Amino acid sequence: MQVGDRFAQMVSFAGYLPEKKVSTKSFAGIDDLPRSLDFVRLTGIESHHEVSKDQGSFELAIEAAKKALSRANIEASSIDLIINASVSKMDKNLSQHLSPSYATSIANELGAKNAQTFDVSNACASMVTSLMIAESRIKSGKVDYALIVSGEFITPIIHEAKRRNLYLHPRALASLTVGDGAAAYILGPSKESGRIRFSEPFTLAQYNKHCIGQASKKHRGPQMRTKARDLQNGVINNLGVFLQRSVNYMELKWEEIAHTYSHPTTPKAVKKGAKIATDIFGEINFLHNDSADTANTASTTHGVLLEKSQNSGYLKSDETVFMVSFGSGLAIMAIHFNLPEGVENW
Repeated sequence: MQVGDRFAQMVSFAGYLPEKKVSTKSFAGIDDLPRSLDFVRLTGIESHHEVSKDQGSFELAIEAAKKALSRANIEASSIDLIINASVSKMDKNLSQHLSPSYATSIANELGAKNAQTFDVSNACASMVTSLMIAESRIKSGKVDYALIVSGEFITPIIHEAKRRNLYLHPRALASLTVGDGAAAYILGPSKESGRIRFSEPFTLAQYNKHCIGQASKKHRGPQMRTKARDLQNGVINNLGVFLQRSVNYMELKWEEIAHTYSHPTTPKAVKKGAKIATDIFGEINFLHNDSADTANTASTTHGVLLEKSQNSGYLKSDETVFMVSFGSGLAIMAIHFNLPEGVENW
């Protein structure tokens, strides 16, 4: 296959959630929050998942990667590129991994001895950013199969926030909206163009200080501080322009998109974004806004929701998916792809 005739396609995907499920009301009841906030009603988040005592970001990523490899019917030794997109990179002891790349450790664990490896950091948009890089490598003929994977162990920021007086630290409230999870995608070559398309990355750097994740100053592990309303307004005020540019750039027909997913900061926020989209383009065929029991799992959110959709029997071979991704900073990106053959039988 000549480079000019070479394209990429989605071969498989997988989402993974740890078994432990935690009710939002168990830690964010009306009596726990400033001004007697009804947090479930405010956000739409009813519960989330948390790791077991033996799991961290790495273990979560491995679970998703193994599932994706099995569905693709590909041996790890056939993977030419592994990109890790984890934001957290946190082990079970709340130590953050800095070096070497997480992707290198994942490759070793999987036995992907022929894979190039590196990590990508773009907050919650890291996964779609990584998919875009992998697609370009496949189109260039440099690699055949790429594994893009992430495990997010981020619920320690919930526990850090709960140690704070939330009356005095309202920017910690958004930390209560997260959950642990993992996702993986495998891309491979295709002779058919257009099976994966990306928007141009949209960056609004003036919002770069509105959501900051860093090591906690008082406790072991991370913390997150968010100007939630200002950040959401930044998205809402620019989403219409982004969607119009992206749909035109990607040469999409809105009415032909079978499935739509948005990065679920909260289910309520997704509804606001959907209203903007429908005002511009018309009705959305199928908006998968079902993160009420998983919460925001950072870079893995779309993979987690795709897994839920597959398990529910909503996805069919070759149907189209449109995913919008947001990352603090503020980064906005979108991907459109055809579902793999046989997805309904996984």
